[in-house]
Amino acid sequence: MREIFNAFAFSLSYFTVFPVFVKEMTIDKNTFKYSLFFLPLIGSLIAIVTILVFMFLSSFFHPLYASVVSAVISFVLYGYLHTEAITDVVDAWFASYSGKDAYKIMKESTIGAIGAIATFSFVLLKVSIIAYLLYEKKYEIILIVFMFSRLSLTYILPFFKFNKDSFMSQAFEANGVNKVRFAVLIFLVFAIYLKISAFLLFILALLFLYLNLKILNKRFGFVNGDCLGCSIEITELLLLNIGFFL
Repeated sequence: MREIFNAFAFSLSYFTVFPVFVKEMTIDKNTFKYSLFFLPLIGSLIAIVTILVFMFLSSFFHPLYASVVSAVISFVLYGYLHTEAITDVVDAWFASYSGKDAYKIMKESTIGAIGAIATFSFVLLKVSIIAYLLYEKKYEIILIVFMFSRLSLTYILPFFKFNKDSFMSQAFEANGVNKVRFAVLIFLVFAIYLKISAFLLFILALLFLYLNLKILNKRFGFVNGDCLGCSIEITELLLLNIGFFL
């Protein structure tokens, strides 16, 4: 039970800006393994807080303005973690055309103009669709997409190789990871309860995440945390737009 709590606290502290008041936390393979289960929960938590913020702000401001502010806050809630990855991946992608080391480019503390412009354009598009969904009160789409973009990691990542000491490698090497894969399906059941067409979004989430990682793996010859973050963001943007019409 303690290991599961540690996994939840680790997931909350690493993937969000929410404070975690845990003095002693043991982090090992089991922590990473159970974190796979909590990733979609983290996504749903971000979505719920975003929706609640919108409802609160709508009481004081015009819903259009409230929706835009809430959409921006949704990025703040996970500390722009995956957004930063877009910048690194785009810079590495274009730098690789001139024969530069893509991995080294990703790890540089500075960013290029192309990466900055691409990230700004992406954020603008994602803020727009989240604000649109909030304004139209299609809350379930935001909740489902934020869950599925993270849930799909559990099923797609075993198709790719990661550094031996990485979070994902240790998670999938731990004993009992198949039980976690089965348990995480509870989020799929919940999503289908919210919207029957959620199963289609789940299939598309798996497809989009796989294709994104496949393309990046082919381009760079590796898949790392930046590739994962970028792929999650792209998957969410696609699903949010598709979900609006379902």
